[in-house]
Amino acid sequence: MRKSLASLVLLIACTALSDAQRSALEADAEAFESIVRSQVADSAAASLGFLRVDARPSEDDAVLAGTVEPPRAIELGQSPDSSSPLTTSIEDQRRSILGTLKIDEGGPFDFPYCGGARRVSDSADAATPSKCPSKPVRYVTVGAPYRGAAPLLAKLRRPELPVPDSSAELWTLLVSETNVGPGGQQWRQYAWLFRRDRDTGKLAVAERFLVSWAE
Repeated sequence: MRKSLASLVLLIACTALSDAQRSALEADAEAFESIVRSQVADSAAASLGFLRVDARPSEDDAVLAGTVEPPRAIELGQSPDSSSPLTTSIEDQRRSILGTLKIDEGGPFDFPYCGGARRVSDSADAATPSKCPSKPVRYVTVGAPYRGAAPLLAKLRRPELPVPDSSAELWTLLVSETNVGPGGQQWRQYAWLFRRDRDTGKLAVAERFLVSWAE
């Protein structure tokens, strides 16, 4: 069985973090690794092209250029200040994980004149050269970890679905995906809920919801 990259937490330089912040840092290592591995699997299975993941724990998602104003990115709250020691530690830790997984790290791709997938397909003209990339690329951002099941999830969960065990350790993270290819751009934002398994002691995905999207 592969060894979890969450052990990298122990290699990060010690910073002045509170117990709550250290808990968030450790949870982020496990959740981030799980999310990135899932993205790698999705990219390989669905031929989604070159993958780039942003190490910054922020909610500033790529905007679909040339389309109607996309939905505003949802924020869970409790996001650490961008200059805080916790944010710096999370970013450094994520870069280490991406380096170990050999995943490209960086900001969004820039295709300002490549419109949304629906607009590109609706206005396709063989005489007009495409302003979109010839090969698909994918850009992913992962928000800062939110302790517990974010209130947002209650609005997304169908009434017949069971409510997660509130006595377990829960963490919610927002994941935004921008896919850009010859057919245009698509943007999706998901809420991932992780639950600490009492038997294994590891975080595992409990729920995943589509929050908002733009094409």
